[in-house]
Amino acid sequence: MTADHATKHKNAILLTGFAGLAAALLVGAGEFMLQFNSLGGYEAADYAYFGRVPIERLTAGHFLAVLAAPLYVVGYWHLFKMLEPAGPKLSCVVFLLGGYSFIIGTAWISQRVFLGLTVHEIQAGANLSGLLAIFAAHNEPLVNVLRVAMLLVSGIWIFLIMSGRSHYPKWMALFSPFAILASIFALYFIIPAIGLYVIPIAMNVTHAIVFGLSLIAARKL
Repeated sequence: MTADHATKHKNAILLTGFAGLAAALLVGAGEFMLQFNSLGGYEAADYAYFGRVPIERLTAGHFLAVLAAPLYVVGYWHLFKMLEPAGPKLSCVVFLLGGYSFIIGTAWISQRVFLGLTVHEIQAGANLSGLLAIFAAHNEPLVNVLRVAMLLVSGIWIFLIMSGRSHYPKWMALFSPFAILASIFALYFIIPAIGLYVIPIAMNVTHAIVFGLSLIAARKL
């Protein structure tokens, strides 16, 4: 590989890494606008927490999150290239799993605004509880696809990084997406005063950490 080609290759890896980081930050901001309220209650089956989010904020968060979410696919190409020297085929699986799961995740987050708006109508007196349940039944399974994919990605992540042949130092194996995600959920239950602010955007906080650390490693290529 010539010096010029190596420089272009590194710049492409950095650029796609920044795209992934931008996805995490922008989707995180949008999802925070969509879901955050100071009283929490995110685990409630009736989605009452949406009723404490102003409709204007629901709408703005919806468009910001949905429009930025496809950048995650670009970000996963960055992770693929960083892992590739340790195993091209398994690294490609990381890209395919990550990219596919975030396409599904985009479908999931694009529906959250409809749950929120339905809750607002219910709290205003409309008899729409049955419709809300139908919406939820078609929405919630999608996020589980994303979570399962992160578990699979994390297993490959740890295996490839611990081989010592990827572009990552071995300590990066500790920062697998699923490990970070599990830590955020644990934080919500152990220290709810802090977890309250990160649990609505747990997947995005997870990937902000992953892409941030990955970019630090990429700059040393």
